Amino acid sequence: MADKSLNKTELVAKVAADSGQSQTAVDSVLNAFFATLADTVAHDGKVTIPGWLGVERTATAARTGRNPQTGEEIQIAAGHRVKLTAGSKLKAAAK
Repeated sequence: MADKSLNKTELVAKVAADSGQSQTAVDSVLNAFFATLADTVAHDGKVTIPGWLGVERTATAARTGRNPQTGEEIQIAAGHRVKLTAGSKLKAAAK
């Protein structure tokens, strides 16, 4: 089966071709989008694109883990993760 994934360069080229914009303009917009997304999540905000995507920062509790090589118990500190939620249009596209 052929790999059907897109890297960033391919994504920029496809969006530029589909929208009639230059690749430089699309790359600039995409970089600004990801910078805004990262800044919002870093400050405990949530980004929602209705029907497509939801991105938010979630807290993880401290917990006990296990070293897989030695079996020794270790303490894992509390921290944060990013939660991505697919919207209805994205879920429908995957069916």
